[in-house]
Amino acid sequence: MDFEKFEDVKCLKPDLQKIQDQFEALTKALKEAKDAKEAAKILYKEFELSDEVTTQAEIAQIRHTIDIRDKYYADLVDYYDQMGPLMEQYENEFDKTCATTPLRKDLEKIFGSYFFEKIDISLKTFSPEIIPDLQEENALGSRYNNLMGSAKGNFRGEMLPITKFDPLMASTDRAVRKDASEGYWAFFATHEAELADIYDKMVKVRTRIAKKLGFPNFLPLGYYRLGRADWGPEDVTKYREQVLKQIVPVAQDLYKEQADRLGYKDMKFYDYKLQFLNGNPTPKGTPEELVQAASKMYKEMSPVASKYFDFMVSHHMMDLVSKDGKIPGGYMEYLPAIHSSFIFSNFNGSSGDVDVLTHEFGHSLQGFLAGDIKEPSLRAPGYECDEMHSMSMEFFAYPWMKNFFGDQEAKYRYTHLVEDIEFIPYGVSVDEFQTFVYTHPEATHEERKAAWRAIEKKYRPHLSFKEDNPFLESGGWWMRQLHIFVDPLYYIDYTIAQVAAFEFFLESTKDFKKAFDKYLAFDRLGGTLPYKALLKKAGIANPMEPSTIPSLIPDLRKYLASFDDKKM
Repeated sequence: MDFEKFEDVKCLKPDLQKIQDQFEALTKALKEAKDAKEAAKILYKEFELSDEVTTQAEIAQIRHTIDIRDKYYADLVDYYDQMGPLMEQYENEFDKTCATTPLRKDLEKIFGSYFFEKIDISLKTFSPEIIPDLQEENALGSRYNNLMGSAKGNFRGEMLPITKFDPLMASTDRAVRKDASEGYWAFFATHEAELADIYDKMVKVRTRIAKKLGFPNFLPLGYYRLGRADWGPEDVTKYREQVLKQIVPVAQDLYKEQADRLGYKDMKFYDYKLQFLNGNPTPKGTPEELVQAASKMYKEMSPVASKYFDFMVSHHMMDLVSKDGKIPGGYMEYLPAIHSSFIFSNFNGSSGDVDVLTHEFGHSLQGFLAGDIKEPSLRAPGYECDEMHSMSMEFFAYPWMKNFFGDQEAKYRYTHLVEDIEFIPYGVSVDEFQTFVYTHPEATHEERKAAWRAIEKKYRPHLSFKEDNPFLESGGWWMRQLHIFVDPLYYIDYTIAQVAAFEFFLESTKDFKKAFDKYLAFDRLGGTLPYKALLKKAGIANPMEPSTIPSLIPDLRKYLASFDDKKM
């Protein structure tokens, strides 16, 4: 960690020929290695090279997403869009050699069998003939990011970045909520044709890639791309059925309680962002003060967490506030060559600002704790477990919410848990929609919208748009979801992780230290085992097992019942 500030870290255009030569030399050396000891040294050199190239690419992407108007990083990201698949080819050749070397069994004793299993999976996802298609897919992703980075909506005559609409859409003034919702969704309705074109081209190119690799459609390839070694579409289908039977009824009860609390007999879709007539919980203080409160919280929570959070603050490894030219959303990137995480978000004055400081730091802490694992592919688990780190940290922060919300801290905890339960049906809707899309790649935009609306009615039957928003009634809601465009099939992971986070939360209410120690141990495991084995090693119930969700619901209901929500 030998740098002072993130802005001091150089990010230069890579020398593709030099990188190619380095990979080819390592591949040749691995083929000629006489024993496992010699081969292992070559693998470690490849890890270092991969870390350096990955870090440079991620820094370019971070700086571009912070300000898409910066031409240097826009051009650099365009270059990486074209270069990335070529890089994948060099790494693929090295991985092929690694997978087929006569020394494999001996190397498995050094690196473990799962390291090689992950290589076998990755080899299924690439062939040199798909390089032009991957370049096209990357370019479409950049086209989407550029559009969303400039996205603005009209609120009462003022054009605002859509990242700033959340507080307005949760206003205590119903007319403000209505106008803000109209302004927000008008952006997507106005740009519907362009978004539909981008997505259709994404679906087509992903389907073309899948067929070139020998798959019937993108769905199985998408699972392999995400490194899912021990669960697949059949597991997810059964899991979605559990959500429909077990969680949707709970969520519908919560929506009814919300309507009763607000006193509305005619709840509109734009009312659901407001939980209380006197306003949703909002954090107290400037962005800088919220960061200071988080620093204090982590100092009291854990010396391990405190060490890394303060490092990120002092080294400027966060860009938190919404501004022009910045793309929506939030994320964490671990930069292996400088051994640090980076947090990106869009503070807008809502409780989501605090969620980011906990959620994304949960990711960051895992990155730090597993950063010493030499094998890049084993540092982080699949997204389903990766999101467990972040979502669980949101709950571990509960005892410190007074630092952020003052006398609204109970309101925050209640609202946060309610919205987490309500999120799961939405999350599986996104997954079921993507399953439809990639098993019906020739569907038209109108057919996709119709499929979304049918799925939405199943998992979120409380929503009605007929009299208020024709765009949403036609099935346009999915067009706001970034993951559908740039991270295909990822979204189900959030819901799986949410269930595991509930488990950590309930354990923390009984013995905080024991639960947090278990959490840190889980972080340190990284991705050294596949999903089911990792959960077993960490002592976490598998959210996709039929007994898991029903075992959690009674205690979650009991916790919510401990609040007098009508007096908040």
